[in-house]
Amino acid sequence: MTLKKSLLTCAITVALSSSFAATADMDDKTQSSSVLASQLSTAATGTKTTIEQTSLQGIGNDTIITQTGNGHNAEATTTGDDNTTTVDQLQNYNLSLSDINGDSNTLTHMQDGEVNGALTELTGNNNNVTVAQFGTGFLGYNNEAINVVRGDDNTIDVTQQDGGHWFYNFDLQGNSNTITANQQGLLNEAQFSTIMGDENTIDVNQSGLFNAFNASEIIGNANEIVIEQQGDLNKSELLSLRGDDNTVDIEQQGDSNTSSMTELAGNNNDIKVAQEDNANSFISESFTGNDNVVRVSQKRDDNVADVDVVGNNNELTIMQSGNANDAYLGAIGDNNEYVANQIGDENSAHVANFNGSDNDVDLSQGGNFNTAIVQSSYPDTSLSANNNDIAIDQVGNENEAVVTFSSVLDSNNNQVDLVQSGDMNAIDLIMEGSNHSIDLFQDGENNMVAGIDSGAFLVGGEANSLTVSQVGNENLVAGSIIGSNSTVMVSQIGDGNTTIVTQQ
Repeated sequence: MTLKKSLLTCAITVALSSSFAATADMDDKTQSSSVLASQLSTAATGTKTTIEQTSLQGIGNDTIITQTGNGHNAEATTTGDDNTTTVDQLQNYNLSLSDINGDSNTLTHMQDGEVNGALTELTGNNNNVTVAQFGTGFLGYNNEAINVVRGDDNTIDVTQQDGGHWFYNFDLQGNSNTITANQQGLLNEAQFSTIMGDENTIDVNQSGLFNAFNASEIIGNANEIVIEQQGDLNKSELLSLRGDDNTVDIEQQGDSNTSSMTELAGNNNDIKVAQEDNANSFISESFTGNDNVVRVSQKRDDNVADVDVVGNNNELTIMQSGNANDAYLGAIGDNNEYVANQIGDENSAHVANFNGSDNDVDLSQGGNFNTAIVQSSYPDTSLSANNNDIAIDQVGNENEAVVTFSSVLDSNNNQVDLVQSGDMNAIDLIMEGSNHSIDLFQDGENNMVAGIDSGAFLVGGEANSLTVSQVGNENLVAGSIIGSNSTVMVSQIGDGNTTIVTQQ
């Protein structure tokens, strides 16, 4: 279902004869260029009230507009200092337009009914805007709020309850602004087109069916984005975040949750995604920069996580608990930490296209259909993988582990520790390069390391150290090691042991 309909595109069509679109009684003065104003400015069927305030000396004006009935239009223009404007509209198809220029203004939109619209264009500092919209609505044909903000230290608080609501913020430019949105009902949606500035705070809480959050572009430093979605078919999209020291915290609870980030570019950013229950998913495409922290937590059902990172000193963590888990950490850079912890059911972990130096990779899987792969950049042989510490721990059921590095420009001095306990274990391995330290341990059932006829286990290079320990059941090691001054130690205890190692 596409949620990006609004009262502009659907409510007017459905209720054409009795809504904003009924008459055109506004004068020819220049109106806002925003979508809400341009499509609804000619639509009021009831009373139109226009208030203009100018306070150049800071005396401060107070204005209250109260309209009861259908199709009313309230238009307030405020220029100056310490002005207070309140618009209170009851019933349906009402429109409130406010244009604020100046500092320390207070504006309140109160709308109780269906298919109401509130537009605020704000230029200045230290202003306070409150939008409260209530109404039951039908199939989401309900209230809409649009804010256009340019300035610093502004506070915008939007509350929308019952039915379907749309909340848009176009072109937020400035620093230290706070925007809070609370949406409860059926078809809620919050959209931010452009956020440009530093130390802004965005806090969105959505509860109900078909909730959606979308931020097209965030540019700046030390911004804080908090998204909480509770209920059914939630979706969160952050298309582009560019800057340093930003914090993004997304929490989704219930049903078909999806969270995606297309672009993260910058340093010292902190991204946290927590998804609980049902068809959770986190998808990202391109993370570039240094010292970023990405943490994804998924509990129960069809979890999927995805990360692509190019940079240094980044920390990536994926925690999955329950059912059809899958994880991917794409990694190119140095001194990065990659952690994937999967507990329960059809687990899989990747870290494909792994290249760089001094990285720590820790993959842990407990229970059921586990698979762990590390890989490299093949067929791109211009990248390297040196001095990395790789640990894979698999406990229970149909375990399998694969580490590759093959055919990269350089692959030396890597530490690899693989532990498999229980059930249908297998380890593949091809590395190439020199001075690797490899420690493989398998405890219980259909153990294997492989090589020769079944492929993999090669290693290659000079002065490598390989230790294989197998305890219990149908063990096999096979081989080969290519190069000189390498050390191989194999220990097999119990059941159908076979050891074949060839050194050349």
